[in-house]
Amino acid sequence: MKTRRFACIIAVVLAYSVLATQSFACTAFQLTSGDGSRIYFRSMEFGFPFHSNILIIPRGAQYTGANPDGKPGLKWSAKYGAVGLNADVAPDCLTDGMNEKGLVVGMLYLPGYGQFLPPDPSKDDRSIGSWQAAAYLLTTVATVEEAKLVLTSEKVYIAQQIFPPFKSPLAVHFYIGDASGAVVIAEYVNGKLSLHDDPLGVLTNSPPFHWQMTNLANYVNLSPVNVPELNLANNVDIQNFGQGSGMLGIPGDYTPPSRFVRVALFSHWVSAGKTASETVNAGFHVLNTFDIFKGAVRSSNAPGSEMDVTEWVVAHDRTNLKTYVRTYGGLTIQMVDLKKIDFGQPGFRQIALDNAFTPADITSGATPLAVK
Repeated sequence: MKTRRFACIIAVVLAYSVLATQSFACTAFQLTSGDGSRIYFRSMEFGFPFHSNILIIPRGAQYTGANPDGKPGLKWSAKYGAVGLNADVAPDCLTDGMNEKGLVVGMLYLPGYGQFLPPDPSKDDRSIGSWQAAAYLLTTVATVEEAKLVLTSEKVYIAQQIFPPFKSPLAVHFYIGDASGAVVIAEYVNGKLSLHDDPLGVLTNSPPFHWQMTNLANYVNLSPVNVPELNLANNVDIQNFGQGSGMLGIPGDYTPPSRFVRVALFSHWVSAGKTASETVNAGFHVLNTFDIFKGAVRSSNAPGSEMDVTEWVVAHDRTNLKTYVRTYGGLTIQMVDLKKIDFGQPGFRQIALDNAFTPADITSGATPLAVK
């Protein structure tokens, strides 16, 4: 397989200089089914189409890392096969994916905070770009502990640099989870790496993870259980208007802190299914509560033309090695079974996602009603 220099950068620089004014609203969490299956869920929001497809990375795939000075960076060969969502601006990299060992890595935007390691010519042969980090981890490690060791070692150097298609650095942090259920958040802030064990298994965007966890203390009063009536003086009883009174005060906007609160609570409260399939279904219902339709979130610099939407949502069953995807346009759940993929077959491959709204016509399914 031919090694490609700057393998994850397409040659044509598209008109994406508006990136600095765009907002991102990604949300990630995990659930455990009754049978012990560990399933990761994530939404991808962006201000313009990514045109994502399913990318299959085979074992033995060759990559060459990017460098701030334009020289070839780290060269590596894929030890593990992986599957995930790419983007047309980086077609052989993954924005989110799972490898054949059940490791998942998701890149979520961290604007205003994300800053990777300072450029260092002495580390050119170990350097990669931030947009290559997910592909690197998914193809070289199998567990969260291995990922921690690699990121804190001298093996790889994620250098701060311009992502050419966007003409700006790609400030992201990383959700890393394995088949055991362990999750770590890797954040590069002010040029330094921080690794945060994530017992809740949730992540959104800015501010960084530690702040988001501290902010949860503002919502300790929330509960899925309805509160009782309020008894005031002179025998005045204040009744609930309806269901959901235990969640009065939960933040409902699309900002990252509000979504972090909601996903931390919803992923804890949801009744996960007995099986992996039932839990995937439950997780997609949770994802529905974060869905951004076109028009709800607009850039203040160009209102009406730059809008965040939920381009796709994904579920990676890390136990049974199945990936489920739903697109903004299609709504139908599409599935890829990693156990049926020959990761020994050389060459990158991709699977086009169905992004067309095609409701099933069930008219002909009418049957007589049996009236007792």
